[in-house]
Amino acid sequence: MNNKVLIVEDEFIVANDLQLILKQAGYMVTGIAVSAEEAYQHIAKNKPDLVLLDIYLEGKQSGIDLAKKLKTENIAFVYLSANSNQTILEEAKKTDPYGFLVKPFREKDLLITLEIATYRHKNSIESRSRQEKLLQEKLNTISRQTLQYEDYLNEIAQLLQAFIPYELIVFEIKNSDQKKCTAYLRIGFNEYQYIGERELENITNSKSNSSFTEINYLENEPLIYETDHLNPKLSFIKKHFRAESFLVFPFPLNDKLSVQFICCNQKKKIYSQYHIDLLTSARKHFEDLMNQVTNRQKISKENMKDNFKQTVSNQFSEIVGKHPLLLDALDLIAQVAPYSTSVLILGESGTGKEKAAQSIHNLSMRKEGPFIKINCAAISPTLIESELFGYEKGAFTGAVESRKGKFELADGGTIFLDEIGELSNEMQIRLLRVLQEKEIDSVGGNMARKINIRIVAATNRNLEKEVAMGNFRMDLYYRLNVFPITMPALRERKSDIPELAYHFAEKFCREFNKNFNGISPKMMRQMNEYDWPGNIRELENFMERSVILNNGKSELELNLNSSSPNSESLIKEDDQTLEDVKNAQQQIERDYIISILKKVKGRIRGTAGAASMLNIKPTTLESKINKLSIKKEDYSN
Repeated sequence: MNNKVLIVEDEFIVANDLQLILKQAGYMVTGIAVSAEEAYQHIAKNKPDLVLLDIYLEGKQSGIDLAKKLKTENIAFVYLSANSNQTILEEAKKTDPYGFLVKPFREKDLLITLEIATYRHKNSIESRSRQEKLLQEKLNTISRQTLQYEDYLNEIAQLLQAFIPYELIVFEIKNSDQKKCTAYLRIGFNEYQYIGERELENITNSKSNSSFTEINYLENEPLIYETDHLNPKLSFIKKHFRAESFLVFPFPLNDKLSVQFICCNQKKKIYSQYHIDLLTSARKHFEDLMNQVTNRQKISKENMKDNFKQTVSNQFSEIVGKHPLLLDALDLIAQVAPYSTSVLILGESGTGKEKAAQSIHNLSMRKEGPFIKINCAAISPTLIESELFGYEKGAFTGAVESRKGKFELADGGTIFLDEIGELSNEMQIRLLRVLQEKEIDSVGGNMARKINIRIVAATNRNLEKEVAMGNFRMDLYYRLNVFPITMPALRERKSDIPELAYHFAEKFCREFNKNFNGISPKMMRQMNEYDWPGNIRELENFMERSVILNNGKSELELNLNSSSPNSESLIKEDDQTLEDVKNAQQQIERDYIISILKKVKGRIRGTAGAASMLNIKPTTLESKINKLSIKKEDYSN
């Protein structure tokens, strides 16, 4: 194995036990440190691959302080702590660890956590390398084009969005006798508004002392600013664009000419050393391109572009909205789509997780392959194995021919496992094997088959809590959580409600062959004030009802608070749909269990009994027999 591990632990007995366990498992322990200060010295001499890190240490600095240093040096770390209170967990989580173990822990849990941490770190390094290479390639592509000054900047702005999350980007080009500032405000996934002096006057409602030219050249090296420690020269952007985080990336082109980018975001602590490293890796490419840009520079206003410019066709036609939280999720989808990395989509029911998964597939190299969807919550535990992995002819009574499972059907494409938190422990183990070894074995089969699939999973559960409660395997969680994407709740993106409402209204008017005459102000006001616990699905259902009840001659004006079914009834309707599916599945399960009971002549227990054939406990089978109302006459000859 030869992975080098540093143990940072101030309890001698714990540290010594860790050292023995790791050496027996094939790890190379480079040393034991009892404080963050001692660990700094050790890391400088013997850079480890991974650090096991207690949170409370000797000295003034904690393990969390050390973790921030490890992050900047790209060293993987796993926390171990006897303290698991929520405050500590939240602070530790902000450092994005590769794992977390609560003392006391089992040797098996330790080794699994280290294996997962090593896997995630390797994946992170590979992902970073791909991102750096991709950024450089795209910059070279732009440099090969012959464009006007503003077109170059627009192309750069669009390119950087995929790597550096911003809502406003400012380009400042300064030489000895003049300075030019150009900015682009993001207004949609592929839409940017040019901000010049005239546009700035409109935004700030002022014709005096309102200019990006107030921003003087800031630094000689890249820096990250937060509003708590803001350079006063950036206060203009904070005031008028509500920015909270700033990434300033300056570089000189020659003795007289200098350039800087200022990326601004309304979220706090959005930028990290990773973003600086990414830009720095492409510095030479930026310099070459900006030299080309400045040679094409024309200050005259007649060369300014239209205020609004959509530069690329919409890649997310099925996902409606422009709220920053939604755009953040779409950015992540666009970033991860080209690779085969597993993706975990998080979010409440009705937030559009399936559409996000479909978009990942559509934007990937697998888009010509199959996209297979399966709802893990809608299939009974006794059937899910054969549903996912398929079965061979004769595997059980009624299996008159072989059948491919969903994994095999998805070969060459993507499989979407919705509500993955509902999987049983046994199925979690089998899924982990698929992720690790890329192979499956069908029910009744005796030979594993290699498959080429991408797994996208989704859940509305808090999987971290499920792991803590023992309901979800930690190793599977970390395998799936390589690239998490959270779809925001509708109440968090209320500015998108009007666009969504019009989208659904027009859709259902076309479907029902009715004229669409708009939405009444009262109805729109009610929709904006409502919290939508059922999210987009609930809004869609409400808009469908409003169109059905409309005469096609007036505005839609269904009363959300009274005449429309309330959120509880709307959610119940969705539950009823799921209940219908479950009833159908229960009937299939009932028939399947009856066929097994017939085969074993009603015997439940023992090696040749039905429980053994179904791979469940006899008591569980007896409970199912009662629940499914299976009578003796159903299976007796």
